[in-house]
Amino acid sequence: MPRASVVIPAYYSSATLGDCLEGLRRQTWRDFEVIVVNSSPEEETRRIIERYPEVRFEQSPQRLYPHAARNLGVEMARGELLVFTDPDCRARPDWLERLVAAHDAGHPVVGGAMEPASGRWFERGVHLTKYSWALSGLPAGPHAILASANVCYARRVWEILGPFEGHLFAGDAIQSWRAATAGFEPWFEPRAVVEHHHGGSLVSLWKERWMRSQEYEDVRVEFFRRPRWKSALLAPLFPALTALVLARTMIDARRCGCLGTCLTTLPVQIAGQLAWCLGEAKSRIRHAAGRWKPVLSK
Repeated sequence: MPRASVVIPAYYSSATLGDCLEGLRRQTWRDFEVIVVNSSPEEETRRIIERYPEVRFEQSPQRLYPHAARNLGVEMARGELLVFTDPDCRARPDWLERLVAAHDAGHPVVGGAMEPASGRWFERGVHLTKYSWALSGLPAGPHAILASANVCYARRVWEILGPFEGHLFAGDAIQSWRAATAGFEPWFEPRAVVEHHHGGSLVSLWKERWMRSQEYEDVRVEFFRRPRWKSALLAPLFPALTALVLARTMIDARRCGCLGTCLTTLPVQIAGQLAWCLGEAKSRIRHAAGRWKPVLSK
């Protein structure tokens, strides 16, 4: 039985999946299995998997959101450690070694760092927009949220927390909050690194951030039982919050030695963070007006 199971959700991921699997083949720590759950109706993903006979493959007959695919992969998994990454991520050779070492040091919920896979200007801007808080130059320590593109849960903890919220994109945030509430503090290990490919355009970045921020704020309101009056106070503050997020990104970038990259990619970051803060404001207005509905599974 493998000690760890690496679960990868796929949906039209053939452009990057091979690179992801090559990264796993190069791992210095070898006691693991790989499970790919694909929900796109095409054959290219299956053909890629055929080049990797060590990979266990599951083809879903229906479209699955990423966290639902991860839940299906967990049902197939045999390892005591449940490790998650994405098909557009390439793990560095010591990635699993670092995650497992952090687990063995007493962190049953541990996540690693995110770095951009490309040096392209736009991709670096997108990466800082999404992951400035998870750069490899930041110190190890407790973290409020661990990204599902680079995280490990001990199975014993997973069985207490239950599965990801499969119908939501904010499932990794919810799972991190659940872990902290249950007494399993999420831990950040910056030496466990995956490199993330970022595609799309400025328009697609805006749309993604606009939609997902509303979902994120909806679940945050529900999980932490925020009163309506607090949402009403927070809603008009989105310009100040946008500036605050950008300032925090600059601080993180300076600590990691990439302040120059941060400054040159500011147009991308401003667009992405403004879309996020506007989406949060819209969710807060709905909540304050009593037009908000619970979204978490009971």
